Order: sequence, then C-alpha cells, then structure tokens
Amino acid sequence: MSDPSNPSGALPGDPRYGLSAAELEDYYRNKSPSWICKGYFRADGGLNAREAAMDVHQAYLRATEPQIRFSGPLLTEDGSAPSGAMALIDAPNRAAAQAWMDNEGYSQAGAFSEISITRWSSSMALRYNDYPRTEGWEQFVITAIDGLEAEARRAAVADAHHKYQASVMDRYVARGPMFNDEGTQMIGSMMIMEYPDREACDFFWEGEPLNYGGVFSEVTIERWRYGITLPGPTL
Repeated sequence: MSDPSNPSGALPGDPRYGLSAAELEDYYRNKSPSWICKGYFRADGGLNAREAAMDVHQAYLRATEPQIRFSGPLLTEDGSAPSGAMALIDAPNRAAAQAWMDNEGYSQAGAFSEISITRWSSSMALRYNDYPRTEGWEQFVITAIDGLEAEARRAAVADAHHKYQASVMDRYVARGPMFNDEGTQMIGSMMIMEYPDREACDFFWEGEPLNYGGVFSEVTIERWRYGITLPGPTL
C-alpha cells in the first residue's frame, strides 16, 4: 500500500519525496520548468552541416552551461553515427526554450530537419557533471507518451512502479514527467538510462510496471551519449 506520509511515492533524493498532495500540486505549479530539446539531422547534408557548425555549437553550449542539465548526440540504432542532438535545459517558458534552440549552432547552420521541444520536470538533482558514469556502458533515452486512460492506469500500478524504480535507481541518468507547455497536464515520461547494451535496456523496460500496465500509447527508445564536458561546477 502507498505510504500516507509520502503520497507521491517518490524515492529519497527525489525533490517530491514526502510532499503532501497539496504540496505536490504547489511543487509542479511553482517549479521552474525544464525542457527536452531535440533536433534530428537532415538526410541531405545534415551531418556535413553538423561538422561545419561543431565549433559554434560547442561554444554555445559552454556559453549557456548554467541552464543545461544534460546534452549530447542522439545516435543511430547501431550507435555508429549521430542522428540528432538532445539537450535538457532550464528555461522559464516555451518561448525561452525555443529561443535557446533557435540560437544553437546546429539550428543556425540548418542541420536539422525536425525539432521538438517538450516541457519536462526533473525528478533528480543530478546534472551533466554529477552523474557517476560506468565506463563502457551505453545510454538510452526512453520517451513514453501517455494513453487515454493514463491517469487511472498509472494509479493502479503506482506501488509496483515505485518499488521497481527503487531496484534500478543506480541506472537512471535522468528521469521525470513531461507536461503540456503550460505545465497543467502530464503527458508522459522521459528518462535516460545507462546499461551495458540495448538488450539490457529493453529488459529493464519490459519489467517496468508503467509499461506493462498500459499507461503509455507510444514509446521510443533512442541511443544517446554524453557530448562535450561542460565547465560548470557540480551541485
């Protein structure tokens, strides 16, 4: 059964841990939002544009480091080449996140054929320089979009989800819910996981109660890796 002193089911280390239902509503309403910024490279010359813009891209990341939680390239399924780029950034609203993405070096060079920006709330305090990486392991971005009955289905498996989450806590690089632009409606979840290979990541996801509980209508798993090391201090 759920712990009445911790209705969110959040784990120790999660800023939502121990909040009452009313405090949890205030937390999401008042918390400064983060954003998932993704861009996918054009098939016709996108990688060439990326290469030409690399110095500008890296300089921009260093200049905006205080607002970046994580950044790095999205990779093809076999991990042999970049397919895009993803940054998790802090910004006060959608317009500010869009401006950050528009001014990013790859965007300026016209390297992307598709861009997406989604509001996100980090459930972990870790940032790029804080995560204790496991040498030789791979990172995967799991993006899961809520289905029509997500709220009821999520509630039905909440206890199992939190227990499962606790058992794999050291494999999360980042995790948290996604929202509409205004932050008033949860629309899914996004997490970055670290595992030895894709098979291990798939095994994790198959065992996730939110997955087999039918919470999501659409799920994508993409390869990702850390980009340049940013110079900012750790938390």
